[in-house]
Amino acid sequence: MQIMNRPLGVTLLAILHVLQAIVAFVVGFALVAVGAFLPRFLFRMPRLFRYTGLVEVIGGIVIIVALLYLLLSYGLWSGKAWAWTVSLIFAGLGVILSLIALIVRGGLGAVVGLILDVMIIYYLTRINVKAFFGKAQFSTYASILQPTSLPQPMHASDAPRFCVNCGAPVTADVKFCSHCGSKLA
Repeated sequence: MQIMNRPLGVTLLAILHVLQAIVAFVVGFALVAVGAFLPRFLFRMPRLFRYTGLVEVIGGIVIIVALLYLLLSYGLWSGKAWAWTVSLIFAGLGVILSLIALIVRGGLGAVVGLILDVMIIYYLTRINVKAFFGKAQFSTYASILQPTSLPQPMHASDAPRFCVNCGAPVTADVKFCSHCGSKLA
């Protein structure tokens, strides 16, 4: 089995999940703190007093979500197959929620969310990304480059090349990647 370098997009997704975890930790701890001090401010409002623990529970749930984002980030960073599956499921749910938000209230946020989630699904289903997570056989990925004729002795110049930006296979005579458009060395 050949070891692949982590694709740039996977690195960016992992970093994005770390940033989401940081935001969720801040929000979660803020909700727990507000929930802890809320009863002191609501002593004159007996009806609201019985729901003050709810703010702390929501804060705790947000902290758990932050931990899950960190776990997902680790899985993406290290190429775990389960992280690919979870990311694909989250992006699919994001598409559904964005479509619902677009229908219910519209707005630019729903459109941006929809576009980002569709791009994530598209990216995660690329053969080089799937191969990194072990969801596609590397031999299948490498067979794109190999003709079906009898094997010939390989010279160093005949070795398969890959784009350093996206990992897509490229031939020796091209100057730009046909998949992402990056200039090749």
